[in-house]
Amino acid sequence: MNERRWNRRFNFTGENSKGSLTEGSVIKGFLLFALPLFLGSLFQQLYGTTDLIFVGNFMGKTEAAAVGASSILITCLIGLFTGISVGAGVITGNFQGAGEKERVRNSIENALALAFFGGLFLMMLGQVLAEQALIWLNTPENIMKEALTYVRIYLMAVLSMILYNMCAGIFRALGDSKTPFLVLAAGGILNVGMDALLIASLHQGVAGAAVATLISQTFITVVLLFLLFRREKLWKGKWNVTHEMLFLIIKTGVPLGIQSVILTISNIFVQYYINGFGENAIAAFTVYFKAENFLYLPIMAFGQAMVTFTSQNAGAGKYERIKKAEISCNLVAALIIGGLAALLLCIDRKFTGIFCKDPDVISVACQIIHITFPFYSIYSIMELTGSVGIRRKKTFLSMVIVIVDLCLVRVLILAWLVAYFHSVSMVAMVYPMTWLLAMFSFLLCYRKSELFRSF
Repeated sequence: MNERRWNRRFNFTGENSKGSLTEGSVIKGFLLFALPLFLGSLFQQLYGTTDLIFVGNFMGKTEAAAVGASSILITCLIGLFTGISVGAGVITGNFQGAGEKERVRNSIENALALAFFGGLFLMMLGQVLAEQALIWLNTPENIMKEALTYVRIYLMAVLSMILYNMCAGIFRALGDSKTPFLVLAAGGILNVGMDALLIASLHQGVAGAAVATLISQTFITVVLLFLLFRREKLWKGKWNVTHEMLFLIIKTGVPLGIQSVILTISNIFVQYYINGFGENAIAAFTVYFKAENFLYLPIMAFGQAMVTFTSQNAGAGKYERIKKAEISCNLVAALIIGGLAALLLCIDRKFTGIFCKDPDVISVACQIIHITFPFYSIYSIMELTGSVGIRRKKTFLSMVIVIVDLCLVRVLILAWLVAYFHSVSMVAMVYPMTWLLAMFSFLLCYRKSELFRSF
């Protein structure tokens, strides 16, 4: 295959993608860009979800609980760099929209260097803290050994996860959401095959599930890095890693990373209370967290699309398109998420039964999703409104809202509800309550504050 055909097949020029975001119909451009992100989010389920499906069906609820009790540690470790990758995408998207090719390359070089060294450090730190962190999480003794095995192997994939998120964020900033989706889809299929081999055939248990994720995550990272290096010709010339560009990326991304870490820490408090209800509750919430990703990750896809849309249009000076998108894209995303949530509620027991066969676990999981799923349209509005604020570089205010509403208030409400009612339902109730509070906070701050009326 010659280079021209290769570039056309993988959308390496980025010209069509860029045009779809800065010209033509706002809603059409938004949805066409978001669709690969949406589909990619579904394939992303194959990583953690197939682990749980194979473990839950070929082993049992104890192993499923071990997977659930340890997974949150990974989320906490990579949270900071998840925010930084969004910040890097904002900076790169601005330069792409403005047509500043040299600064686009420079932002990519600095972002990749930051991701590599940061990911290496976090991977080593996680190995040191893994066992003590599971103890702090109040992990039951009967699942501690399995949970520690799973998390130690999974931690080896942290570097790949951070590099993949950074590469995917860069591709999106360049207006190409198709390439990360295709790579992620291939990796998801590989993960299913490895789970089938290691768990169903070789009976390697939770260790096999973690190894399957490690192999598939490393595969997609290597492929996406290769495609990014080929597209931007990053092997040519000396890399220019500068304090100025690193500071610009960190300044934009660190508040988002901090809010992600603190939000995860608040979820660790939630996990602490869940663990106190015993094995059935742990397994049920593990099933719920996997099931809710079929709503959560599409919402994240819409949010990422909004960040890229606003970044490129701001770089091109097309602010009226951004104002129009604030209303129309929010409405469309909320309707899509609401419809998907209604569909999943109609098949609740069959849906949750995919992840675990234990009837007691399924009953508790269905109870949880009937409390939270009706409110995911609120979550969608909260996320997209926050995404517009991210592009406006009001990341500090976004961080404050998340810390106060989704962390501090969530923990306080949770402590009160569990103390007075001591019910799994009350743990679930805290989520829609704090989503609603955060949504109103974003809307009020972004609409009333003079800082948010102009870019």
